Parts: sequence; C-alpha cells; structure tokens
Amino acid sequence: MFKNIKKYMTFAVLAIFVFSAAASFAAGAAANQTYYGSLSNNYYSFYGGPDIYAGVQGNGEYSRGQTVSIPLTLSNHGVIEGFKTENEVKDTNGSIGQQLNATLQKMEVENINTILTAVGVTATLKSDVSGITVKTGPQEAGSMTPGAVSSPINYYVDIQKDVPAGEYNLTLTVSYKHLRNVIYEADAVGTNDVLTNIRNLNASYWYNENVTKDIPVTVKVIGATKFDIVKVEHNLSSKNSGMLYVTYINNGEETANNSFVRLSTATPFSTTDDQSYLGPVKPGDEVTAAFKISVDGDSVIYDKLYAINSEILYEDNYGHQKITDALKVEIRVAQDPAITPVTAILAVLVLIVLGTAVYYVLAARKYKKQGLDKKPFDGLREKISGGKK
Repeated sequence: MFKNIKKYMTFAVLAIFVFSAAASFAAGAAANQTYYGSLSNNYYSFYGGPDIYAGVQGNGEYSRGQTVSIPLTLSNHGVIEGFKTENEVKDTNGSIGQQLNATLQKMEVENINTILTAVGVTATLKSDVSGITVKTGPQEAGSMTPGAVSSPINYYVDIQKDVPAGEYNLTLTVSYKHLRNVIYEADAVGTNDVLTNIRNLNASYWYNENVTKDIPVTVKVIGATKFDIVKVEHNLSSKNSGMLYVTYINNGEETANNSFVRLSTATPFSTTDDQSYLGPVKPGDEVTAAFKISVDGDSVIYDKLYAINSEILYEDNYGHQKITDALKVEIRVAQDPAITPVTAILAVLVLIVLGTAVYYVLAARKYKKQGLDKKPFDGLREKISGGKK
C-alpha cells in the first residue's frame, strides 16, 4: 500500500484514540492490551500533509556591521487534499462484524487530521549571500498541528559592513515526519447481532520520514551613512599655531543630517576649536572641516606620522542620533628650516646697516688725520644735490 516505515502505537496513545473515536466503547477499550499482528483492514487512503511556512517577526530590517538576532515564526497550513476508497463499509446495520468494521472506519475518518501534524520539526537557516553569515545552528520547533504557529525562533546572523543595502533571501530548511495512514483492528463484543463493545484494539501507523522543505526568508539590509576621509591639508609648525583642513565624503546611501565633526587631540597637538559644523551631507557629497591646531615643539617628533581621531555625529532619516567609528586624520609635522626668506632679508638688511656704520666710522677717522674738513658721504650728497653743498 504505502512504501513507508511502519510504526506502532503504545497502549496509552491507543487508549486516547479509543476514547476520542468511540466514546460508547471507552470503558472496554481502556482495559485492553495492544496486540501486534496483520492489520490489513484499510478503509480509506487520505492524501495531504503538513505545509510549513516561515516569516520574519517584525519589519525584517537590519543594520550592517553587526551581529543581529532574526526571530522567525513557523506556521502549519496543511490541508487534506483528497482520499481514495479502499475497503469502504456501507452497511453499518449488518452483522456484528460489519458493525465492527463500520466503527473502525469511523475511527479512521475521525482521526484524519493526524496526517496533517508535522512531527519533530527542525529548522536550519542558511545564507548564500556574501557578507551575511548565519551563526546559529539547527533549531527544534517540536510538533506542529494544522493551524499551529510556533513561538519565535531566534537566529544570530552576522552582517558585514561592506554588504550593500537591499533585500536578500536567506533559506530556511525545515525537516519533519508526518503520518500517512492509520489502520485499526479489534475484536467485537456483542449480543443478539448488536455490537456492544470492542476489545483487543490494534493500530498500525505509517509515517513519511525526513520530509524537507526550503523556505525563502527575506531580510532587508537598511541603507546607512558611511563617511571616509579623502584629503588632509595643514600648515602646522612647531613654532606657531596653524590650520588643519580635513575633507570627508559620504560614501553611504543615506543623508547625514545636522552633522558635525569632533576632533580628539593628544600630545603634541592641542586645540581649543575641536568641533566643526558640516550640516546635511548627501550621498556622494564632500565637505571640509577646519580646525585651529597648536603643536608642542618640545615634544613633537618631526616627520613622524601622527593619527588624530575624528568622529562625525549626525541624525539619520528617522531623526535618530548616530555617531561614526573613529576616522583617523594622519599628519606629519616637518621641521622648520633654519633660514627662511624673511630671516634672510632681515640678515641682509642688518649687514648693510652694520657695513654702513663701520664705513662711516673709518672714513671719519681718516679725514680727521688728514686734516680735511670733510665728512663721509659728502661726495654722495653732492651728487644727489647736483654739486651744491
């Protein structure tokens, strides 16, 4: 009949079926023992089985760059799809044997929905998406009767920072077994061609084993703001304060509203101006922040690559306050040259003044020794005045 594994019911379960299916015979059946034999009376074959669905509890939206908990609920939408008559009993008022068969047939029909129960449900979430990794292994959901909805089953999923925003399908593989058919057999107890009870009730159960179903589970990786540094400029010197200019770009998918940069300096740098307002920064926009920075000339190491931490505070599209990870502003401070153009000009002017003073003193002494009534630069003055004294 069915090429499935045969399983048998324990006395307790059999008694329950007797109670539910044939209440008039409950007293006699409860005291019977279970006999295993050739159970060949099959009245109907029913078609159908469990039909498991899965859904994400909540809105199914998750942020990247973290491990998130995704709660899934299972539901059983199984229905009876049809039946086939095998050995149907139509005359229910015939002999005691016919009455017994009619009773067993009724029990078989009344327990039809047992084939819709998924037994031993196991659910495994898998991901074939690059950058999305499921950390939780198979989870058990027990048995699910038709119409049942499971409690949330949580799966921990790692979503990498570089996963683009969008919707992704994960796969939930559910496995279970379910009843395919049940056959009853019993001995009749009756008088005067009237069935009064049954005894020695036997039942045989056939199961479909290891049924599996792959269910798509859709999750949405929400867009976000992603800042990067594209350029750093400065005129920092160990001898005075200077300006630091940092250009940021929004490489994300969402606008950063009401954003500003906060700088965290450490020796040899210091500042009293550690914040710079950026305003709204749309995806693809570049914005430049300016800071006035001082350098401690006694502690700075020239040509060393320093990294100053910066972070951007902003509001997302829902008005939630967000803050970026630390963005490193890399700086090198070059040693000031010993002679600059300004100092060179000053040095030349000083030499000219000193040279002029020395010439004046020496020339005045020379004229005095010669008894000349003459002063240095008289000839120059005459030329300038056109020969006039």
